[in-house]
Amino acid sequence: MEAKQALVFDFDGTIADTLPHILAISNRLSEDFGYRRVSDEEIEMLRGVRSREALKLLKIPLLNIPAIALRMKAELQKEIHLLKPISSMKDVLGELKSSYQLGIVTSNSQSNVERFLEANGMLFFKFIYSSSSLFGKSSVLRGMLRTNQLLRNETVYIGDETRDIDAAKKSGIDMIAVSWGANTAEALARQRPQHLIHHPDGLLNLLGK
Repeated sequence: MEAKQALVFDFDGTIADTLPHILAISNRLSEDFGYRRVSDEEIEMLRGVRSREALKLLKIPLLNIPAIALRMKAELQKEIHLLKPISSMKDVLGELKSSYQLGIVTSNSQSNVERFLEANGMLFFKFIYSSSSLFGKSSVLRGMLRTNQLLRNETVYIGDETRDIDAAKKSGIDMIAVSWGANTAEALARQRPQHLIHHPDGLLNLLGK
């Protein structure tokens, strides 16, 4: 990979191991919002499909997404003290921070992210860019670039979802997809990311650390 200045990370599922908590919260909220619960047997199936397809399978109307997302953030805030980083991610970020400007772009709340980073001794990031947009992530990435005065060709985005790959392509940003989060390696590979890694140490290998 050519030389870069900034590494911008998705938060949920990429840095923080939030997937089990999000699934549990989603199931608790299913009765309030009238959508299907997710069984343990369905988790890998849902990880193998795109976000919109998962919403259809769970019978979640798009109109309900903002209200559900708001509740999810509030519930996740109550569990922030329970969240842990993806295994070895803290060590990898600690190595990268000396050579790159690190940032986070997330649909989670800034306060949730800040509390997680402080609780886990991971204050490595220059900025946290929070946006509640669910399907407009390319515009979110462009806004993040403008706000933080980053150049596309000097920035890498790291994320765990198929929509992260789509957004990076639309935004003209190089992208590293990671297979330990929301989507499986197979689902990510179908979107043809520039890079696909299966362990945080892969970041060090790709970036020449």
